[in-house]
Amino acid sequence: MKENIRLIVKGLIIGLGKIIPGVSGGMLAISLGVYEKGLDALSHFFRNVKENTKFLCLLGLGILISVVLMSKLIKFSLDNYYLPTMLLFIGLIAGGLPKLFEKVKGKGSMYNFLAFLLSFSSLFILFAFNNQMIVMNSNGFVFLVLMGIIDAFTMIVPGISGTAILMLFGAYDNVISALSNLTSVSLLLSNMEVLLPFGIGMIIGIIVFIKLIAFLFNKFNITMYFIVIGLAISSTIMMVFQALNYSYTVGNIVIGLILFVVGYFIADKIEGSES
Repeated sequence: MKENIRLIVKGLIIGLGKIIPGVSGGMLAISLGVYEKGLDALSHFFRNVKENTKFLCLLGLGILISVVLMSKLIKFSLDNYYLPTMLLFIGLIAGGLPKLFEKVKGKGSMYNFLAFLLSFSSLFILFAFNNQMIVMNSNGFVFLVLMGIIDAFTMIVPGISGTAILMLFGAYDNVISALSNLTSVSLLLSNMEVLLPFGIGMIIGIIVFIKLIAFLFNKFNITMYFIVIGLAISSTIMMVFQALNYSYTVGNIVIGLILFVVGYFIADKIEGSES
């Protein structure tokens, strides 16, 4: 029973990482000691259906509870205290970078550096393409399915914040609004118009990517971490640019800088707990 409760609590923490831009749910899973087991349970589900079902259901329950309960608070903070909230998130990203650098220290090569450059530049290219895509159909079924697939990918790859990327693609507000009003009967239809295609995309993404990512991390571990670092740094830079698009009071700036430092040390402590 205690182990079941601990697993749900770990899910709660990972779920918080899923709705806060800047925090990697995958990296939190590594820190909490459930990443490899989760990857194995998903990629080899039928090897032990009973145990894998129990593990995934308990962890998933914690994630679901966290997402539903905390999404309204996160949305309120972004709506009313944008710069301080964004700087807190940016600090959370920056605080996780040193742990990633430790994994590849002294293991650089021309091949790995090229992988880093490609992953670093890919997010900027996607963002440029995204400006076209949002104008065409930012609330469309296909767009939301694609966002779900991308979010599933970020769930599986540690070091990448799925919510940060959803913000860059302009999908975060729709998803977080639907989640924060999930219990509202009057908004049930409109919420499902967002969450249904997004959920379908996540299921597709998990099925497509889970075995591929498990294989790549097993065979090309260091190169994969160079790719993760490139994505993490580029997402940080783009969130800074996004935060600078507005004007702020001196008070907001000061509070934001303080929260940046707080976020950095929180993330550094969490990532530092990985065994």
